Amino acid sequence: MEAKPVEEKAAEKLPVRHARVNREEAGMRLDRFLADRNAGAPMALIQRWLRTGQTRVNGARAKGGYRLTEGEEIRVPPYQPAVPETGNKVPEWAVREVAKRILWRDERVLVLDKPHGVPVHGGSGLEWGSVDAVRAWMRGEGGDATPELCHRLDKETSGCLLFGLDKMAVRRLTEAFRQGRVEKGYLVLVKGIPRADAGVIDRPLVKGEARGGERMVIAGETVGESARTRYRVLERFRDLALLSAHPETGRTHQIRVHLQWLGHPVAGDEKYGDFLLNRQLRKLGLTRMFLHARHIVFPHPESGKDQAVEAPLDGILTGVLAQLALRNG
Repeated sequence: MEAKPVEEKAAEKLPVRHARVNREEAGMRLDRFLADRNAGAPMALIQRWLRTGQTRVNGARAKGGYRLTEGEEIRVPPYQPAVPETGNKVPEWAVREVAKRILWRDERVLVLDKPHGVPVHGGSGLEWGSVDAVRAWMRGEGGDATPELCHRLDKETSGCLLFGLDKMAVRRLTEAFRQGRVEKGYLVLVKGIPRADAGVIDRPLVKGEARGGERMVIAGETVGESARTRYRVLERFRDLALLSAHPETGRTHQIRVHLQWLGHPVAGDEKYGDFLLNRQLRKLGLTRMFLHARHIVFPHPESGKDQAVEAPLDGILTGVLAQLALRNG
């Protein structure tokens, strides 16, 4: 008989959970969803759940690579870590950086100014992510809250990242996202200058075939997940434009793919951008993708009143804008 891992023994008396896939989680792999909902669970344990049918999607077995759809019900086996997370995998400098990057915090909510190049979860070239760093910092502060993400940002995107600090806050904030009651505003530098001062890109998105180990997203004709992005031109440079972008849906890589489809790819985007332009912009100091989650407005989970939080541009992005302004004369 196969011995049970200590994590399963610790969870034997806990109830099975049934989780509903929210808008922000739509398109996520099932195994990634389970890892998110069971912080600290080893991937080997998650694979065991999938292999033995303990995890089900709408009552049926599914593989780890299954892409979830909003509203689907997931059977989540009970899980309890054998020992509390220590956070030792997060380097000390990252924990210290969290304290400098907190934009808003109270008993229910925390908003972090996520730096570019750091994933929200470990596994994208790092053993740790923004979630781990925030949790490690809060443990060091002596708090008993367990921060949970309410939405996601791409690894190379910086700016406002929203956490709920208790179950009630997470539930109400994720519901606010599902209902479209959260406004997210981005600053983005793009190739060329759009003809219209403002517009709406209403184009479904389709997950394409993997290239070099990464899955691409493409703008579909009539099929795919519905996606809408509003944009407005803020400043025009010689051959570039600074835009504000407001996604009305939360699809994977939505802003990047929509702007690429419009003919104005994001500056510095190594996946969907113009590689020759990116090389030229590196001479001006742009060593990252110019996509920044500038502000977020959300209904506070306790008061229900709108709370607005803004994240400043980092030195790289402000330096590039200064160089472009000089070129304009």
